[in-house]
Amino acid sequence: MATDRKKRNDDEYDVDFDDTRPFAFKRWQDAIASVQQSQSAADWEKITEERDWQAVHVDIQKRGSEREAAGVVKRLLNHIQPLPRSLNNLANAFTSSIHPNVPNFNIVWGLLHLNVKLSCISSDKLTRTADWMRKLRSATELFKRCFDACEGDKNEARYSMVDILEYLLQMLSESVIHLRRCPTDGEAARDWKNLDIKIKDNLMQMDIAIKHLSDINSYSKVNQERQVTNLAIRHTPMALPEERCTFPKVMVPRARNEEFFGRRDELAKINECLDYRDNKGLRTYTIYGRRGVGKTELALEYAHKNPSKIDAVFWIQCETSLSLRQSFTDMAVELNLENADRNGHHEENQLAVQRWLKTTRRYWLLIFDNAEREPILRGYWPVGANGAILITSRKYYNFMNDAERKGDTVKPFNEKDGWDLLMKLLGPEWQDLDRRGLLKHSEEVAAREFLNELGGLALAIQQAAQLIKNPNIGGITIASTYELFREHKKNLPERLTGERSVIFHALDSVWNMTFTNLSRNARDLLSVLSLLAPDGILIDLFLPKNQRALDGKLHFCKQHPDLVDPTSQATLSSVVRPPAALQDTIAELLKFKLIKQEGRELYAHREVQEAMNYHSAKEMQEYFHSASAVVYEAFPKQNYGGYLSKEQKGACQAYISHGAHLGRKYAEIRRSGTALKGSDQFIELLAHCAWYLYEISDYDICIGVINTGWTACENYESLQYATLCNIAGSAYYELNKLADCRKNWEIFFRIQENLLPEHDLERSTAYHNMGNLEYADDNLDEAIEYFEKAITLRSNAGDSAASLLANSYLCYSRVHYRRGEYRKSWGILGESEALFFRTKGPDDHFMAHVHYAYGNVDFAEKRWNEAKRSYDTSLRIALATAPIHPITAAAYYSLGCVEYERGNRDNAK
Repeated sequence: MATDRKKRNDDEYDVDFDDTRPFAFKRWQDAIASVQQSQSAADWEKITEERDWQAVHVDIQKRGSEREAAGVVKRLLNHIQPLPRSLNNLANAFTSSIHPNVPNFNIVWGLLHLNVKLSCISSDKLTRTADWMRKLRSATELFKRCFDACEGDKNEARYSMVDILEYLLQMLSESVIHLRRCPTDGEAARDWKNLDIKIKDNLMQMDIAIKHLSDINSYSKVNQERQVTNLAIRHTPMALPEERCTFPKVMVPRARNEEFFGRRDELAKINECLDYRDNKGLRTYTIYGRRGVGKTELALEYAHKNPSKIDAVFWIQCETSLSLRQSFTDMAVELNLENADRNGHHEENQLAVQRWLKTTRRYWLLIFDNAEREPILRGYWPVGANGAILITSRKYYNFMNDAERKGDTVKPFNEKDGWDLLMKLLGPEWQDLDRRGLLKHSEEVAAREFLNELGGLALAIQQAAQLIKNPNIGGITIASTYELFREHKKNLPERLTGERSVIFHALDSVWNMTFTNLSRNARDLLSVLSLLAPDGILIDLFLPKNQRALDGKLHFCKQHPDLVDPTSQATLSSVVRPPAALQDTIAELLKFKLIKQEGRELYAHREVQEAMNYHSAKEMQEYFHSASAVVYEAFPKQNYGGYLSKEQKGACQAYISHGAHLGRKYAEIRRSGTALKGSDQFIELLAHCAWYLYEISDYDICIGVINTGWTACENYESLQYATLCNIAGSAYYELNKLADCRKNWEIFFRIQENLLPEHDLERSTAYHNMGNLEYADDNLDEAIEYFEKAITLRSNAGDSAASLLANSYLCYSRVHYRRGEYRKSWGILGESEALFFRTKGPDDHFMAHVHYAYGNVDFAEKRWNEAKRSYDTSLRIALATAPIHPITAAAYYSLGCVEYERGNRDNAK
């Protein structure tokens, strides 16, 4: 290869958000360097020969006009021939947009020329090449139209442009590698699948980039129109609801960092953009930068200082859809919005918050911390509102699709600021020596070399200061600490989860110096914390009643033997206060600034989590088992297909982020090649997490968790595997993907049939599910047979299955209703209502379904007054329990139908 240069990470650029031309040019150069690294020296020499698009165009034309060329070859080359011109139009647009920088597109023409040359060896190869090049041409021409439609200076459009160009180079380069590696048709056919996957992925990424640019183009107009509408509403003389809470309101995760240093210019830039006194409309600002540079701390400092005296400041954790949902629920509760609920109803809370943001006269700021994945953020942006949004991210991506957004790259501290920060952290004595010029030359040299290796990252400098001040580690001199750092850097164990970059190798060495000097208990606890979600780790997680959950790496967290009975169950009063060993361990981690604590919640630095070294796959496995065990013990359990109580959902809400995070860590570790195994408790934990996600209608995340569970489950004929299939089928049923639903529910049914006794209550779930599925597919006789079997099992189980039986009666009645047997359906509904009334109460969500079913029977028998009464009751309960559930919309629609039948056309509308 011609170079050893590695591809730059997304967070390693210096982006000027006011002028993206230098950034776009740098990205193009990095893309070329990446291609150079992948190609052989001989091919690189051919690729970089001087040529232009017209030379490639003429070459393709010439090959197609050769007398010996077959008809199919001529046709395929005709399909490729327009591509050089299309790419040249794209190249000209890019060159014009980044002037005065001058990009060299010679590599594009060289790669295209070599692809055509190598493909023309056979018609099979040329057929595949012509097919993906035709799709490439369509994508580039569509993007060019979107790019031309951008108004203004195309500042934001350049981000999408360099994405498109990078995907283009990747496809051309990977194709050359494939064609070189597979000279024969047989080899090429066998290897085509791998290349096809890469090409399709790049084309898909192109489609995403095109849509993103299109969204940016349309966002400004839509946003402006909605802002005008919302402003009109806000200033119309009408009675808006009074605020239900007091202001100012500041909801942030942690207290102010007393050691925050510098960044005055950065804080001023943020305030210049977000200050409502100088700016109107919706204002967005992105704090972008690499890991450990201090993005979150900068946002936290701005929130606490609140120089503009904003009325309401809300912190939103947006690493996952779960944390996003929870943040908006917390906002709804903090604002005391009507019907705000901490336990579930996340969609309702989200909509309530969005309404408040668009109608309130208060000035507000939303801080989206750690924004990384655009798909999960959709729907959370208050488009058309008038307020301020601050985003922290390792990506420069325009999450808001806002062509007017502002932002800044938070750069590592320069040499002077890094030095001043280090002296401040070391304390007054060091500052005094520095001020008086009395620092030893050897100390100053060591300090500057140390700071240079740490790359000016604030968190690393803070940790280095802790090491220097600790006589048991650094020996109270900078020189001795730096020497120890170099030794650790040389002997740093490999990461089990992937390679490190040069700068992260240095950072991990600093962390490793601390890790190796922790007590055994502190390292064990930190190793477990590094596998959990970084925020909101309740200490209660390590205080389970079942003390066996602490076997292994967390044994030191156990209560005194006198407080634990022979079955390892601790008394409730004994698990309120952490045992002395756990308190001492937390204090040690706080002392080393590896974690933070707010009340009963712990917060692990993400950088510390990423730097944690597990010395072997065996050690990682042990820590993973310990983390899984405590989360499993804390997470509520779902049994027999029943639904979770409101109290259980509250506990789920507290621990779901950790269960889901363990699932992602498991998948990430497995992808890195480490043979991590999932324990039975881990698989059961994922099943319980998936069920909770199913109940709160987060079906995509639910299915993702299930996929991880399937990977961890080695026995595909086990009840554990069957349980995962049941939940997957339930999610697919709600998504109306009945084929996927049937596949999973039939597996669930078969495994239960093979492993469970005929009269086991658990089998009633499979019968009930299959009844619903056959009903959805209009197989009513089969549905009745399944429901009757479920009802028999649940009736025999007595009161413990009463609510399950009520649900089966409800579904059973629907089948008879569909068959036109209205009186029988009515009678069965009565049994369902009586059971739900006794087990759930008259206003439970399920009662909305019961009253809706009554309304359907009344409607079918043309009893309009009775139907209206039933639908009204259904709607009242639905609005109180789940206002955006489909049952609410169904009740509204059916009430409209009743009014239409009664001749009340206006009411029906």
